[in-house]
Amino acid sequence: MHTTTTIIGMSAFLSIASAVPVPESRWQNRQSWNNAPAAPSAPASPFTFPLSNGFPDLTADALQAVEMQGQGTEPNGAAPTGLSDDDLTSFRLIAFNELFEVAFFTDLLYNITNNVAGFSIDDPKQKASMINAITAIQAQEELHAVNANAILAANNQAAIQPCQYQFPSTTLTGALSFAKTFTDVVLGTLQDVQLHLSTNGANGVVPVIGSVIGQEGEQNGFFRASTDLIPSAQPFLTRSSREFAFSALNQAVVVPNSCPNANLIGLPIFAPLTVITSPIAANDQTLQFSVAAAPPAGASVVYINGQNTPIVQPISNVNVQNGVATFQAAFPYTENLLNGLTIAALVNGSGPFADAEAVAKATIAGPGLIEIN
Repeated sequence: MHTTTTIIGMSAFLSIASAVPVPESRWQNRQSWNNAPAAPSAPASPFTFPLSNGFPDLTADALQAVEMQGQGTEPNGAAPTGLSDDDLTSFRLIAFNELFEVAFFTDLLYNITNNVAGFSIDDPKQKASMINAITAIQAQEELHAVNANAILAANNQAAIQPCQYQFPSTTLTGALSFAKTFTDVVLGTLQDVQLHLSTNGANGVVPVIGSVIGQEGEQNGFFRASTDLIPSAQPFLTRSSREFAFSALNQAVVVPNSCPNANLIGLPIFAPLTVITSPIAANDQTLQFSVAAAPPAGASVVYINGQNTPIVQPISNVNVQNGVATFQAAFPYTENLLNGLTIAALVNGSGPFADAEAVAKATIAGPGLIEIN
């Protein structure tokens, strides 16, 4: 089964159809983000590359077709060289994420175009509009992936190769909500990448990352508006870290042991932190979580939201049964206006923590991804 959402002019879609791969992809129940609607637990075939246009290995002609579909070109200046090992880690992670996004939007486009159950759109104009939008987004993500791997190549590094993927939603609304959440994580992670680049003296690459942040933000406004939310979630978007992004992808969408060289990325994969409470309303409350092992003494839950100092909350009512630990922590919505993306992490100690990166260094399990508004 396919699961995804899209809107685009049908004539435009048909004109570039030869550039759009038509895969056979599958959706199944994996670790869910934001308690998104999950697919049935029946086994399903994973999404695999290459696409019908050869991606991730594009000929010059195929690349030109993708640029036409994405309505813009790859940057034509010289790729940055002499990058530090730390910055190479950032571009490996970017490539890893962009490959997943290409898979997701390719599958979504297929589902919408082919009226897969749960993804059909009755109104012809709305369907054409969705197909137009997702067609462009899918190609733009191909170009992002090509760019990240080109930067690695310019620094004599191996390209990150795609994994196999499975996705956790079976309706258009669920897929768009899922896209909104992972795009929020990307927007937060690219902030972290910019900080690393500037700290390491690679200032010339920062504007390129900034341009992608803007592009991803435009996408997310579309996903939000398509699910009846205001286009912009909050005045200052939530910062994430490279470690949280890498862990979330591996927990939620990557088929285990299917990545040819993700070991080159050099980032940890945290144990999952499941947010059991659902739905989570915009008010003060106590949330319930679970992890695969008993938390150590003195562990806390930390919430990261906006550009504010992370919020540390003690855990309580720890209960371990059959190797799974459940516990609770307060969610102080009112005082902090925890709208948009909130990243939850189970950490050693009680902080304080200066920022998302400091939280990641102390994380035992995470991220738990919470979306409000």
